[in-house]
Formats: sequence, structure tokens, C-alpha cells
Amino acid sequence: MAGTIASWCRAVAAAVVLTAATAVSAAAVPLDDVVARGVVRIAVYRDFPPFSYREDGVLKGADVDLGKAIGEKLGLRVDFMELTADETMDDDLRNAVWKGPILGGGVADIMMHVPVNRTFAQRNDLVVIFGAYQRETYAVARDPARVSETAGFPVFQTEKVGVELDTVPDFYLSGAFGGRLAANVVHYTNVGQAVAGLRAGAVAAVFAPLSELEGALGPDRAKFPIGSMPAPNLTPAEWPIGLAVKHDARDLGYRVGDIVTELLESGKVTEIYGNHGLTHNRPAQ
Repeated sequence: MAGTIASWCRAVAAAVVLTAATAVSAAAVPLDDVVARGVVRIAVYRDFPPFSYREDGVLKGADVDLGKAIGEKLGLRVDFMELTADETMDDDLRNAVWKGPILGGGVADIMMHVPVNRTFAQRNDLVVIFGAYQRETYAVARDPARVSETAGFPVFQTEKVGVELDTVPDFYLSGAFGGRLAANVVHYTNVGQAVAGLRAGAVAAVFAPLSELEGALGPDRAKFPIGSMPAPNLTPAEWPIGLAVKHDARDLGYRVGDIVTELLESGKVTEIYGNHGLTHNRPAQ
């Protein structure tokens, strides 16, 4: 959030009123500028199926389609900024919204696929995080011949499980149950590669976010069922996903937040997710 304004003495009360009025006007400028130029720039992650990725050179995905729907409601053309994930989400917010990449290229007006979390938002006070449109959860895709529907994570003491390297599923399984599963945790660069390992029989299951598993498996979901497994002490087990704008573009955030609510209420977000073979879980309001 923007820093709080220090208290002023009574002698400059009039100036304070003027300053406050100017600040309100300045806060409205980002939305005015976006509308005036006729284009809204939206940041999405590069190579992040099923949300944002290129296929035959065409940018596709659930976040891309939702971004287009937001642009349509604003009455603006959408220019997508493809963002390469940095080391942390804090870095991604800096690169996408409030400062821009070190090598240049500017910032976006809106960033998609941002965790909506109070602690995280307080730590990143140069942005405003809002507009939760999906509630993501962790899930397991499994080979039913090797891992039963009722199996728990201890099954991976004897069967191998694929995870994306340096993610919550990786850290959780590598340390859970006194480290007894660590030897059977197989690391992949991304969820798509882990699912390829499942198809090839290199692992018996993959532990990852539900949407990423659904997107990677596609029509093979019938062959490799996706479900939950009891995961003691896994925190968070689910989380809402939303958007972010720079702290001085709150008026744009308010407008886009209203649009996201409209798209949720109308069923458009669920339709978009369904078009990509994904389960839409609406966040709690």
C-alpha cells in the first residue's frame, strides 16, 4: 500500500485539502490513461500451460482468455506481456507491475495469476492484489494399476512420484513422514514433464496443482485419474488466484475487480475454464 500521509499543522490545513484533492485526481490517472490509449497491457506467465502458453506461435490459455474477456468489458484492445517467472512471486510483481525487468520492456497495467493472500499482499505494498477468480488446490494424478484410489502418501515409500522441482509438492514429499519418501521423489522441470513421466511409466503418480495436472493430462485424465490424498500439515492446501495492479492504479483495480465479479456471476469464468478442460473452483467471497 502507499505510505500513510503524515499529520499536518492547522496553519496549512487549506494546503492539505488541496493536496488531498490532487492525490485523488492523480489516483484516477492510470485508468484514464489506459482508456485514452485504447489498450490495456496484461501480464501473463510465459510457458505456463494451461493458463498461458504458445501453440504454433499463438498465445493461448485460461488466463489469456480471461484477460481478453476483461479487455472486452473495458472496451479496450489487450496487449499481453509474457512474463518469465523469476525466483519469487515478489520478483514477478516487481518485474510485471511496479518497476519492470532489469533489461527493460516496461510494466503491465494488470498482472494475472497472483496469489491472493493477506500476508503476501502486506509484504508487497507497491501493488494492490485483488479479484480472486480461481481457488487452486493440490491433487495427485495416478496410475490406477500402481496406486489405488484409497492410497495415501505412504504408498510412495515403494512407488515413485513425480513433482516439479523446488515447489511445495517437492518440499512436502521430500520432508514428509520423516523423509521416508524422499528417495522415491522424482524431480522434473515442470508439471508437463512430470505427466510425461507418468505416461511413460517412470513414476506411478504426479503431485501438483489440480489445474496444471488437468491441463497436462488432457484426454488422458480417464486413464490417469486425478484426486486428492490426505496431506497432514500441508499449508496452504488451497489458495485463491487473482490479479494485481500498481498501488497508484487503484481505480483501475476497482474497475477490473468489478468486471471479474461480473464474469464470475455470469458463469463466463467457468465457461473459460471448461473450454480448456479445467475445473473452475470459485473462491470464497
